[in-house]
Formats: sequence, structure tokens, C-alpha cells
Amino acid sequence: MTRNLLNTSVFRLSLVYALLFSTVAAGGLGYIYWMAKGQMEQQTDARLQLETDALLNLYRSLAVEGLTGAITMRNSENGSRYLISRLIHRSQQDLTRDLKFNQDTQRSKQIVASLPFSLITGEKRHSEPARMMLTLLPGGYQLLVVTDLKEQHTLQDRLLQTVLAAIGIIVALALAGGIFMSHNVQRRINAVSRTANDIMSGDLGRRMPVTGRNDEFDSLGHVLNTMLTRIEHLMQSMRDVTDNLAHDLRNPLNRLRNRLETSQFQPSKPTDYPQLIQDTIVEVDELIKTFNALLSIAQIESSAQRQDWAEIDLTLLIEELADLYTAVAEEQDLTLSYHAAPGLQIHGNRQLLAQAITNLLDNAVKYTPAGGEIHLAATQQMGNITITVADNGPGIPEAQREQVFKRFTRLDNARSTPGNGLGLSLVKAVAELHNATVQLHDNHPGLKASILISR
Repeated sequence: MTRNLLNTSVFRLSLVYALLFSTVAAGGLGYIYWMAKGQMEQQTDARLQLETDALLNLYRSLAVEGLTGAITMRNSENGSRYLISRLIHRSQQDLTRDLKFNQDTQRSKQIVASLPFSLITGEKRHSEPARMMLTLLPGGYQLLVVTDLKEQHTLQDRLLQTVLAAIGIIVALALAGGIFMSHNVQRRINAVSRTANDIMSGDLGRRMPVTGRNDEFDSLGHVLNTMLTRIEHLMQSMRDVTDNLAHDLRNPLNRLRNRLETSQFQPSKPTDYPQLIQDTIVEVDELIKTFNALLSIAQIESSAQRQDWAEIDLTLLIEELADLYTAVAEEQDLTLSYHAAPGLQIHGNRQLLAQAITNLLDNAVKYTPAGGEIHLAATQQMGNITITVADNGPGIPEAQREQVFKRFTRLDNARSTPGNGLGLSLVKAVAELHNATVQLHDNHPGLKASILISR
């Protein structure tokens, strides 16, 4: 488990992030340490300069003898090692020669440098570092002011240790956080993998886990679950189609076989053959229509015809279909009226939309009794377009209105009429392709079928 976690790209990205964060944090803490150290040195030099200026003021007013006494008194007040002042003649010790290699900064007749404390005290055991300011006075005198850096260096060492410890803690926490995040991500990925394996094993009802955190995994889960629901629906539809196709095609194929078998074993007059061939052609045509309808629905559901989309004048399309079906309705002793709002424009496939509306009109003509009325309308409200085909036929019971959209579904009152039960399935497929819905309502009496196109 640990090896698998360490080999994941999530852990590697977390490790890179942890190292990057630790480097930035180390740089920031190092900068703070460097600034604190520099500030301490500036304060030390400022204290040396303040003490030197005070002694120089005494030198100007008291000369060498008065300055010596003042130095002795100030040394006793400051302590033996906190801040020491010395007045040394060059004949005794030339400090400028001794310190020229340790010089840090040099101003007019002044030298500021760091040196061992033993150089001032003369005691070799005093090897702690010190900071000095040397000022050259007239007559060969040298004014030396020294402060002990032991406490400052101790504080700097503690600060450095604190910085290093903080960097170590940051690195450890960053790595622990990376491992924790990698574990959580890997756990959710494993859950997705287990679900995917179950689905591949045949359990199409499984869905990707969603935690409710609304993060990217939940978004991916919602998308995958929608896709899985669609796949399950298509698989179920395919099973239903297979079952219904086997059931619905068995009867016409049996009729064809029986007709041909009868003509084979029973003597027939030569005048009977043209009728036999004509009946066979009719049966084969119905089979071809069924397969063509199935193929059309499959192509529509796969969105294979989106490349043929264009702007459609829906008003003109409704008028053309109304003119076409007015004659068809008159042959069945029906009255067809229509209304199309002016200027209706939609983006879609003209042929498919015309086929869907034609299927609705075919059903209206087929099931409306003689003397009935059919109304075709296209209206627009709040930017949405509604195409309606209404009749005053027998209608469809409310409990069966969703069922009629399934392929090969035919109600009991439609068994005696020609058809294959695919008309409304094709209408629904065309509507979904155009991001529309199909609704069936009671027309009191009759049926009102509406295609609602949202824009």
C-alpha cells in the first residue's frame, strides 16, 4: 500500500509542492536571520560610536590626563567586559598595524573591526569575539572602545538554531501534508476504480461515489454518472429493441414463409403469381420501413447528423407541411387548420424536424375518425418555440403516455392499423437532438402533442 502510494503522481506532485514550499520558507527564514544579524551589528556599531563620541567630547575639554581618568571611571561603571575603553600610545602598541587585516570599515581617523577579546585584555583565555572602534588622536594616541559580542553571538546561535528547527518542522509538516493529501486523493481514485471495475463486470446500475463536497471529484462524478445513466438507458433500449424486433418481425416473416411455402406445394394458377409477388413486396416494404426507422433513430441518437444543421424558417416549414397534409386530411374526410407565428427561426436539421412533425400529423390523420379536426400550430413565448399537433380522436390514456415513446410500443386500439410503433420514438429522438422535449396532453377529446424547443 505504501509503495503504491509513493509511486502515484499525486504523491510526486505533493512532494514537489512540499519541497518548493519548504525552499521558499527556508529562504524567508534565512532572510529574517540575516536581517536580524545585520540589525544586531548595526546596534553594536551605534553603541560603540556613541561611547566614542562621549569620550572625544571629554578629550576636547579635559585633554589626555582628564580623558584617562574618565576612561578609568567609565570602565568601572560599565563592567569588566561589557564596554571597555582604552587610551594607548602608538609607542606602546600600534593597533592600526595589528588590525589592518581585520579591518571592516574605515572612516576618517577611525577603524571599526571585529577581533578576539584577548587582544584587548592580554589574556589568551579570553578568546570570545569582540567589536572595536579605534580612533586616532593627536600626539600619537589611540582611543579604543571595545564591546563584548559573546551575548550577541549566543543570541545569533539560538536564532540560527530556531530557524533551522523551524525549517525542519516545515519540511516535515509539508511532507506529512503531501502524504495525507495523496492518501485522500488515492482513496477517492480507488473508489472510482472499484466502481469502474464493477461496471465493466456487468453491473451497469453502479454509480461513481459523490461526497457532497462539490469539488472537482464530485463534478467528475456527476458527469460520469450522467454518462453511465445514458449508457444504461441505451443498453436497456437496445435490449428492448432486440426483444421487440424479434417479436414484431416474427409475424411478417412467418407470413412470408407460409405464403411462399403454400405457393410451392399447392398448385396455383398462373394468374395467382402476380398477386403473390405483390403481397410479398408489400410485406418486404414494411420490413424495410421498420429497419429504416430503426436506423434513423440510431443515427439521430448518436448525433451523427449535426453537421447538416442550419438556420430554419419554421414558419415556412409549418405552412409547407400544412399545405401537404390538407389534401391528405381531405381524403380521410378530415379538416386540417394551422397557425404559424411570423418570423420563427431556429437552428437545427430541417429534414429531421419535418420528419418529426410529419410523424405527428400521420398519427393524427390515422387515428382521428371521419369528420374530425386536426390543428397544427407553431407559437413563440418568452423566446421558446412550441410546435403543436392536436386532434379530436381517441387520445392516449395518461398512464400510457410515457410508454408510447418506447420503440415498437403499440396500444391496443392501434393494433388493427398499419404501423411499426416507431413513429413517436423517432419524434422523441429528434426533439432530444434539438434540446427539446415532447409532451402529450388531453385535448378534450383527442390528443395534443407538443414539441417544446428551448432557446
